[in-house]
Amino acid sequence: MPQAPRLHHLGLALSLALLGGLTACGGGLSGAGGEASPGVSPQAAVVSLNVEVPGEPLEALPALDAVEARPSFHAAPVLLDDPQADADAPAQTRLTAAQAAQPTRQRSADSLRDGLRARALAGTEAQPMASSGTVVTYTPAQIRAAYKLPSIASATKAQLGAGQTIYIVNAKHDPNIVAELAAFNSKFSLPSCSNRTLTATTALPLAAASSSTCELVIAYSTSAAALSSTAPAYDSGWATEIALDVQWAHAIAPLARLVLIEAPDAGVSNLSGAIRLATRMGPGVVSMSFGANEGSWVSSVESSFATSGMSYLAATGDNGAGVSWPAVSSRVVAVGGTSLTWTGSGTRSETTWASTGGGISGYVAQPSYQTGTTSGTASAPKRAVADVAFNANPYTGQYVATMASGSTTVSWISAGGTSLSTPQWAGLLAVANALRAQGGKALLGLPHSALYGSVAKTAGNLLDITSGSNGSCGTCAAAAGYDTPTGLGTPQGSAVLTALSGATVTASTTTPVVSSLSVSSTPLSGKAGSALAATIGLDLAGATSAQINISGAPQGMGFSASANGISVSWPSPVAGSYTLQVSLSDNLGRTAQAAVAVSIAK
Repeated sequence: MPQAPRLHHLGLALSLALLGGLTACGGGLSGAGGEASPGVSPQAAVVSLNVEVPGEPLEALPALDAVEARPSFHAAPVLLDDPQADADAPAQTRLTAAQAAQPTRQRSADSLRDGLRARALAGTEAQPMASSGTVVTYTPAQIRAAYKLPSIASATKAQLGAGQTIYIVNAKHDPNIVAELAAFNSKFSLPSCSNRTLTATTALPLAAASSSTCELVIAYSTSAAALSSTAPAYDSGWATEIALDVQWAHAIAPLARLVLIEAPDAGVSNLSGAIRLATRMGPGVVSMSFGANEGSWVSSVESSFATSGMSYLAATGDNGAGVSWPAVSSRVVAVGGTSLTWTGSGTRSETTWASTGGGISGYVAQPSYQTGTTSGTASAPKRAVADVAFNANPYTGQYVATMASGSTTVSWISAGGTSLSTPQWAGLLAVANALRAQGGKALLGLPHSALYGSVAKTAGNLLDITSGSNGSCGTCAAAAGYDTPTGLGTPQGSAVLTALSGATVTASTTTPVVSSLSVSSTPLSGKAGSALAATIGLDLAGATSAQINISGAPQGMGFSASANGISVSWPSPVAGSYTLQVSLSDNLGRTAQAAVAVSIAK
């Protein structure tokens, strides 16, 4: 009778050199058993192999609930096909004339789907329509290459934001944010994130972020900058904004901790409370992809941005020329939007996105960092917005995974808006902070002086946007140097990180091949009484470390691993049929599984 299959757990640190075989022994960890001949009961153990490849709450603000902010995202009017994660060039989706005529502002996947249903009910789905326009959509790897950031496979942990925190402030609730981020990470081979939700009694400030892994922390806030245990109500528009913000902050800083703070509604009072809750949680970068029309009231909430060790960024808005809060604050980095053109290699080109916000404030005094003649803002009577920019046009958009409330089905949209620009700049500042911490430097805090100073004054740090406009006003057109639609320009990622941190960062200018991990399922065979020596093939696809779990192994079978495969040894095999369940995970969060049949003849 064949010996009982076992689930083995052995913790090994293995170099590229093949180590000697290890005989599996008992354990107590649960797992699925392998197949065996009748009458054999699996035992519970697992083989695990590692491969190494060289305060107190603040006072509530004055009642400002009558002033309401809106999310700043846009989405191209089409649901996308499943992304091709390993594509060198961005995907192109042709639109019908009817689709091209649809608005893009705050178009969630739900609203896009409803529009399709409405046209179907009207009987128009069968009518031929002339093609009208193209939506270009970029993956995380393509954006990293276009903006000259290190590829994830070659970046150090600091270059991925490890040890830093990005606070993402939004209104309402996204019940699917954990699943959406997991789908985004799986599709694009990004590091996975653990998750937890804070309760009203969670002690603040939070403990330091992990120096090696990503965590998604979800918090519900009150207008008094306190934690709540009650989730806000669901809203499909805000849920889409949340998904966009979380996914693209993570794409730029994949190892940073993400703290999603959900305010109960979009009133300025509650959003200000959420911002101040972030400051109570500890130093970091705050991303705010929403806006409310500025007014004389903005000075009453300026103290929300007064905490040292914090960087604040906000979207300039998506209605063309205009100024909104919180971007108008002199303590906030106002992020405008561009239209990106990039073919998959070489240098990118950008022009002003026609809907980006930006202009001259009617209420906030001109800050000192904008008074220098080199900034191009010396003649502005008050605060000029934007400060910087990033891709924002949904027709040159970026993939976002969304799920409807109560659904597990992923829909992909081509997202844009200055709400897309903002979390990506937040990710850049988080990475800069990680590099500064590695060099023993203090966090950036408010980065305006550096952006308008050393960053802007050194050629090659920023791409100056000199074409396009966001209206017909006297300051609406992009121009050489500073302009209100796009500020100082868009980042040449590695150069900006070097300027902000003092560390040397090497750029990637081509899209790296996004390979998948793989485990061979080729069957193994042998003969009873004759020693078995075989190999299960592996492809680590650029990983620097990986863990292998094997279940279903019979008594006496041993394993060792290298970057090229798992060596299987069984000195005295017993006749029967067995199935090894092999799972593989790597330092980038990718996973792979295979069932390997083992047949031992009599």
